[in-house]
Amino acid sequence: MSGVNNRAMKYVMVTDFDKHWDRIPGNFTSYSPKMIKQQSRNTQLVSGVETLFIKKVPGTDTVEKTWIGKVNDIQKMPGKIFFRVQIEKETECPDKYRAYGNGWYVEE
Repeated sequence: MSGVNNRAMKYVMVTDFDKHWDRIPGNFTSYSPKMIKQQSRNTQLVSGVETLFIKKVPGTDTVEKTWIGKVNDIQKMPGKIFFRVQIEKETECPDKYRAYGNGWYVEE
């Protein structure tokens, strides 16, 4: 995918997993493919895309913290997609994402 397309794409990653997003050992984690919520089935996951990382309080819709960063080193394996989390800074969670459930949202 070209750099122009990467700039138009954005990821929103939401989880209530323990130690996410700012305390992942080695900054490397994974999601199952079923957690990917894509607007287009033709979208390829690519590294280096601007990402909003949202941490929720487990079992609630309450946002604990939100960060801006990137997803790098994406590796697809059977049943898992591994990736490295690169956090740049903490930010406020935009209202439109507060109700999002756990998942990897691809916006184009």
